[in-house]
Amino acid sequence: MLEKTIHAFRSVEVPADWSVEMIVVDNGSTDHTAKVVKSASHSTMEIHYIMEAQPGKSRAQNTAMLHARGEALLFTDDDVEPANNWLEKMARPLLENCCKAVTGRIFLADELHRPWFKDIHKTWLAMAPEPSGPHPILIGASMGIHRSVFELLGNFDEELGPGASGFGEETLIWMQMKEAGLKIMSVLDTHVIHHPDASRLLRASWLDTAVRFGRTGAYVMHHWEHSTVRFPIFASSLVRVKLFLRSLCRRRPAVDVEGCPAWEISYIAQIATIDQFLIESAKDRNYELRGFQKKK
Repeated sequence: MLEKTIHAFRSVEVPADWSVEMIVVDNGSTDHTAKVVKSASHSTMEIHYIMEAQPGKSRAQNTAMLHARGEALLFTDDDVEPANNWLEKMARPLLENCCKAVTGRIFLADELHRPWFKDIHKTWLAMAPEPSGPHPILIGASMGIHRSVFELLGNFDEELGPGASGFGEETLIWMQMKEAGLKIMSVLDTHVIHHPDASRLLRASWLDTAVRFGRTGAYVMHHWEHSTVRFPIFASSLVRVKLFLRSLCRRRPAVDVEGCPAWEISYIAQIATIDQFLIESAKDRNYELRGFQKKK
């Protein structure tokens, strides 16, 4: 999929007076990522390959920022197809100081749409067809952040995101930006099309995603929000009982078939949140209350 994404960027328009570079971070892959990137070319942007052997998307993004020379930093994933105007529409508001971050429209590839999708399924597949509101959420598949934001807030938290907690590296930055009063703008006149692997639709994937979502929430609750969970062992047991009773009424499908009911993944996420909170709450907090930078 990475090869298709890089190829799609050949159609992305670059203003004549702009200097643009594409940085692809290989996060310790064991396939042909290096060959794919090093053999790629683009007529109007440089393509740089960087290896970051230590796992974690946050660590990979922080490594990229160390090498990036620009002020407008755009982020996307290796399984997207950008619109031709994506780069200009996303970067211009940052370069013209209209805002400190932008979030773009994300459409799921047509062949992956399913009639059983609920809001939670769409959110976890990074679908964002109409980002809106005074503080539209940042999603890693299509977002841009001005470099000055990281000078204020520090880098992506390397305990969050895929390869670590599983989610939330961009969510925490978004929460910190809201706390700091920094403007985030929706960009509605461009988009990317998301092409995740079809295995993401299997029940096993939904259950795994629920656990990772819960663990991420627990980290943010304890370390950044300074929240607490009253009687956590009792609370976890109560949700487990609810899950068990609900399961008695409905036969749960095998893990290798598509779909997972919203109620089930919601309960699994709640259990994971509470269980992980017990672990996190035994640690010193990594941030001051709603703090801007992680403690050293």
